[in-house]
Amino acid sequence: MVSGRNRSSGWKHAKLSGHKNEDLVCDLLKTDKAAQNRLKKIAKIEDADFVDCDSGGLHEKHILSALGGKTANKADITAKFTNGKKIGISLKKSLRGQAYLIKPETFIKGIETQYNTTIPENVKKAILLFWGPVPNIADITSKYSVNPKNTALELHKKSLTADTLKRYDESLYNALIAWFKENIYTITDFCLSKGLALCPDDSATVIWYKNMLGENDIDDMYNISDLCEKAEARKDMITYSTRNGGTTITLPFGFVEWHQGCMQFHHKHESIAKL
Repeated sequence: MVSGRNRSSGWKHAKLSGHKNEDLVCDLLKTDKAAQNRLKKIAKIEDADFVDCDSGGLHEKHILSALGGKTANKADITAKFTNGKKIGISLKKSLRGQAYLIKPETFIKGIETQYNTTIPENVKKAILLFWGPVPNIADITSKYSVNPKNTALELHKKSLTADTLKRYDESLYNALIAWFKENIYTITDFCLSKGLALCPDDSATVIWYKNMLGENDIDDMYNISDLCEKAEARKDMITYSTRNGGTTITLPFGFVEWHQGCMQFHHKHESIAKL
């Protein structure tokens, strides 16, 4: 009998193998002139040469957060150039996976702080209803949730599905999806590049799908600013899912769903490659 990994051990394996991949890719960049030139081209570095790079690896360090304290770095590898420029690389060893896991309240504060903007109150309310936790979830579902299976899921997750949110307040349902469409450039930049990083040098400029562990042979590199522009051009594809009453929102670079009281943003190589 072959034993599989449980969720916890699977996560630890993915984390460790991810760090190993970071170290291998960093070593490749240090020695491969073609890889260095490719990075320069994608990152739009002119009149400068690659000097060195470093990765967090198994000794990953947190960085200063724009909200105070420390936060995770969106860049897995930092490449340095002769003009003093630093380029952060978000390395993806898998074709899809988590891009950002963040509590709804922190997402709201992060977007407002990083981009000097104010999210409308109705949109904030819709975010907190869709991702939860909703304090009066039982009261709302008893009146507005019509599918017993979906209701059980809503009560368990303390979040409203899109169907229930629409019946509860259609204006909030419409406002949330409209805000995602209108702000998809910012959302893409926040999730893939900046996060809560206080220092601009701690942002990621490039996404590199590269696996040196033999798990796949993808080797694609993308400029994140370009992806933000492409995502904005494809904003009409942003929509609520229909499965289980709607627990995710489809995005140009992947999707965002419920997960343990957080907003879990996912990247998908297939979606990004289409952009």
